Amino acid sequence: MTLPSPQALAPVQEPTPKWWPWLRVALVLLTLWPLLAVFAPSVLQVPRYEVSGGQIVARSIASSTVIPAQTPVEAVTLHLSKKMGTSGAGYSAGRFDSERDEVAVYGNDSRTGLLFGTRPPTFLTPSDPEALLTAWRGGQTATFRPAPVPLTRQLWPLLFLLPALGVVTALFFQKPRLSYTIVGDTLTVRTRASRTEFPRGSTQASLTTDPLGVRLFGTGMPGYHTGTFATKSGNVQAAASTARPAQALLLEHGGKRYYLTPSDPAAVAAWFGEG
Repeated sequence: MTLPSPQALAPVQEPTPKWWPWLRVALVLLTLWPLLAVFAPSVLQVPRYEVSGGQIVARSIASSTVIPAQTPVEAVTLHLSKKMGTSGAGYSAGRFDSERDEVAVYGNDSRTGLLFGTRPPTFLTPSDPEALLTAWRGGQTATFRPAPVPLTRQLWPLLFLLPALGVVTALFFQKPRLSYTIVGDTLTVRTRASRTEFPRGSTQASLTTDPLGVRLFGTGMPGYHTGTFATKSGNVQAAASTARPAQALLLEHGGKRYYLTPSDPAAVAAWFGEG
């Protein structure tokens, strides 16, 4: 019996595509975006209201608006519904529907603030409305911000992101586990989530040059392809390191077909043929 060498059993190595690191970074940023959105307003000091020369400049992360001197203003409580923009604890900015029609909001999540008669009306939520109005009407120079919101109110929704962050880290930053080993008369295939044994006496082996086709279920990324895939000769259960090997090993066992990519598939197939 000729036992395949560890080098022959090792999964064939596939060059990592140049775009793969960029995709990983993009996926992490997408997952972390809500966290960045929580801290960005504090870092950038927005919303803020800059009073100078008899006018107010209200700023958010993405926009600003100027409120001229002598613009009508009133203290109001509004029921706001986001139409476009951001709405969250500590930071609300964009266009919102209200009982006063559409308003431009630059504030925290407070529904009580100052409504200025611009077009569209501008709704601000300064921590000290009277001080802002006094500075504005008196031609003073000062900067105001909304009242701070406790950090716990901003962070607790982010707990729901932890499972997603764990999945992204596991899938894209930890080296995938894929191995083929032979002990006695059994080939054992290990992936990240499974272990499958192929006894030599009850497994049929053959070679194929067919690549993996459409992924029907499972994981497909550079260096790691597991789950159910379509091929030209039918569906297979893949435990492969590349979707397009020069040659792959097909194993039939338990009524299923398995697609493996050892470095020397012919040597492994010959070992099964000796059983």
